Amino acid sequence: MTLTLIVNDEPLFRAGLRLIIESAGDLEARVAGGREALAEARRCRPDVVLLDIRAGATNGFALLRELLELPSPPQVAVLSTPAVGESVVTALRMGAAGCLLKDTGPEELLASVRALAVGNTVLSTLAASLLMAELEDDVQDADGASEARRLTASLSAREHEVLAMMAEGLSNADIGRKLLLGTGTVKDCVSDIFNKLRVVNRVQAAVIAYRAGLSTGTRQTCGAA
Repeated sequence: MTLTLIVNDEPLFRAGLRLIIESAGDLEARVAGGREALAEARRCRPDVVLLDIRAGATNGFALLRELLELPSPPQVAVLSTPAVGESVVTALRMGAAGCLLKDTGPEELLASVRALAVGNTVLSTLAASLLMAELEDDVQDADGASEARRLTASLSAREHEVLAMMAEGLSNADIGRKLLLGTGTVKDCVSDIFNKLRVVNRVQAAVIAYRAGLSTGTRQTCGAA
């Protein structure tokens, strides 16, 4: 059973999300305000955390960092509104596994939680657009591009192929079909890429791929399975 922790300081909002998530037979949820979120995450060890990055009672970025530093860190997706675009990009660069708008519909919410639980990176259309805008700026940054090329130079030819496909949003299964590889083999390759690039998720890997000129951008969802 996939466990999701909803972190938000508005009781009615988080109760609504919990009700939606627990309407699915394969999902369960807990809720917490910003102040008690870290303690609750340590106690219940969720698979997924939906984090309101602007929870009023705490520093959302500090909490994100602490969640990602847990011994078995959950997949953390940021809950946002269109008004906090810069915060979304910052969270993704820090290692958040995705971003969902607070008005995401029930079906999309459930699909996103399931995707996050198996390691997918899920981006709302807004988040994907914001990230693309940031990437366009990145290619003008000579230092950033040089560092990205240095990091990707450590990859094998096969890892270059896999990274480029990851950055285009292909899942491990899709990559395996294109390269005639088993999904497990692709998963191991992705893990090696993360280690060599010193990143923790597919969004961060996609940023490096884009800077290095291996990809023209990312799709809405970067799949893992």
